[in-house]
Amino acid sequence: RTNRLLSAELAERRRMEQALEASLKEKEDLLKEVHHRVKNNLALIISLMRLEAGRHANEQTRAVLDEMQGRIRSVVLLNEALYKAESYSRVRLADYLRQIVTHLFQAQTRSAGEVKLVMDLAPVEVEARRAIPCGLIVNELVTNSLKHAFSDGRSGEIRLSLRSSAEGAVQLRVSDTGAGLPADFAARERNSLGLQLVSDLAKQLRGALEVGPESSFTVSFPTTAL
Repeated sequence: RTNRLLSAELAERRRMEQALEASLKEKEDLLKEVHHRVKNNLALIISLMRLEAGRHANEQTRAVLDEMQGRIRSVVLLNEALYKAESYSRVRLADYLRQIVTHLFQAQTRSAGEVKLVMDLAPVEVEARRAIPCGLIVNELVTNSLKHAFSDGRSGEIRLSLRSSAEGAVQLRVSDTGAGLPADFAARERNSLGLQLVSDLAKQLRGALEVGPESSFTVSFPTTAL
């Protein structure tokens, strides 16, 4: 009788394990399908924007469409990072930001002057929903530096740093050695979509944006749950 009970219990455990394995396989297949659909849809949007930019002779319109492509590409890179990661809930922020700025530098076209990228990134991990605002912030600030800080053909550096404190707060900073902030920067900031977006994203992270005197932009935010 004891043997029969043990055999029945083992059979039930095997059945439950098989059911769990089947459920896990189904969820993994679903995640892969979602990943590919999101990736393909975002790639389609980027392609449409690229085609639309090519149709416009207006330089300002083309610049806006190019900036929108960069923002969407930041989401694409996060999607790729999550797909390749061991966990779908947390992201290695340093790796993600490195991908974004490297792509921005590869895509830039400059006729004169050399701009170097200097990265000092601590191995910080954040929730996936925090990574998107961080990626968009870096995309906006680095794009802004590439566009305005070295527009006169000068050489210099764009620096990206990522730090975490013992209390768990994260500090993200983008600075450059370019032309510096203009005298009317405060007025421009109010009318700049990119800087407004950075400020809003910092608030979304429950953090704050601090603008330094030497083309330095720092976003500090806690890692407690949103």
